[in-house]
Formats: sequence, C-alpha cells, structure tokens
Amino acid sequence: MLPCRRRRLDPARNLQGLFPMPTALISLHDVTPAHAPLVFEALGHLRRLGVDALTLLVVPDFHGHAPLDAEPAFCRRLQAELGPRDELQLHGYTHLADAPHGWRGRWLTAGEGEFLDLDGAAARERLQRGLAMMERAFGVRPSGFVAPAWLDNAAVRSAALDLGLNTCEDHFAVYDLAARRKEVCPALSFASRSVPRHLGSLAYAAVAAPVLARRRVVRLAVHPLDYGKPSLIEAIARVVRRWRATHRPASTRELFA
Repeated sequence: MLPCRRRRLDPARNLQGLFPMPTALISLHDVTPAHAPLVFEALGHLRRLGVDALTLLVVPDFHGHAPLDAEPAFCRRLQAELGPRDELQLHGYTHLADAPHGWRGRWLTAGEGEFLDLDGAAARERLQRGLAMMERAFGVRPSGFVAPAWLDNAAVRSAALDLGLNTCEDHFAVYDLAARRKEVCPALSFASRSVPRHLGSLAYAAVAAPVLARRRVVRLAVHPLDYGKPSLIEAIARVVRRWRATHRPASTRELFA
C-alpha cells in the first residue's frame, strides 16, 4: 500500500471549496440614524426579496452629527427588526476622514475614507469609541469591522484584531483576520452620488451580476441612499433575485464559522 501523504493547509489560502453551498453575502452599509427612513426601507425591501441573513454595517456617529447614543428609538427599532441570522458590524466611527489626501481619499470616496491614513494608535482609539457606543446602543459587541469605503491599512487591521474584531473586507475579498484566511469575492455595489456614477454602476451591474454568479461566494453591498432612486431599487432587486436562485444568503460570521 502506498503511504498516504497528509496535505498541509495554508492558513492564508482562499477558502474556495471548503464550503460546498454557494453563498450570497448581502450587506447594508451606512446604517445610521441620519439615514433612518431609508435604512428601514432597505431592510424591508431585502426581506421581501428573501434575504434572511444580512450583515448590517453600523456607523456609530455618522459625520459627527448622528450618534447612536442620541437616538434610542432608532436603535430599539433596528434591534426589533434583526433576524436570528443577521449580524451587526462596526463600520468606522464617523465615516469621514479627518484630512483626506491622495486620489483615493479625495476623489474615489469624497473624503469618506476615515481609516485610510490612520496609524495603529489612532485606529485603536477610534475603534474603541465605536465599539463602546455600539455596546451601549445594542447590548452586543461586534466581532467584525468594515472600514468606510473599504479603505484601511495593515496597522488598522492589526488594531482591529487586537480588539477582538476578527473579520474585515475590502473591494475584492472578505478576511478572517484571526485565522489568516480569506474568501475572494468582488463586491457589487451601486452609486448614487452623480449621474455618471449612477448610470455607470447600472451598466456594470447588468454585466457583472451574471458573471459573478458563477462564483461560489457572491457579495452585494447596498447603501441607504440607493433607495432614493427607483432605478437603483429595481437593479438591486434584479441582482438579488438572480443570485437567490443559486446562492443562499449568509452573514460574514456564518461564512467563517
């Protein structure tokens, strides 16, 4: 009998193939009292489309003018609408950079790359404030962090991991920081900030959604401001219906469980 060689697993490998069920990661970004009506409109719409596992990215003090502490009614309603498979994650602190610079900080994100240029100490302090406010608001401590505009750096991720934030993501993948593994799944999202971006995102989604559907894990990022434009609402519905036919919704926590 030939000897059986045990295969050594690389902890930094892509997770493709470990989980057999095709998965749809659907997240609602910019969950804040500042966008309250649209947040709940988005939640209702996604539920009607069959999304029973949703990752909600909460901004503790959006643009420095909408602290969760000052909006207990919003927090209670959000908690009441959470399903058993939903997950709350920390999404920055203010979602606004102190002094944006560079093409990504100024033009790509309209100055909202809050964590892009932070060092470890500054990131840690801001993350701690955000976690404390979310614990006061919801009574739970998130285990995941997503930087605004998906822009962070190695020092930020190290600080996040030290604080018990085990998952994060960027435009192209989601990461299990604690286990040093990732799932490559480019995010599909829409733009509402300007007419060219709006039309461009619709055209891109029409092409990309069927292509991405061939992947084991697909990812859709929805924003409350998307629900201010009927064309974007319709486009979100088309993508979710297409993906729901073959992929089961899951939260980031479930993907890495």
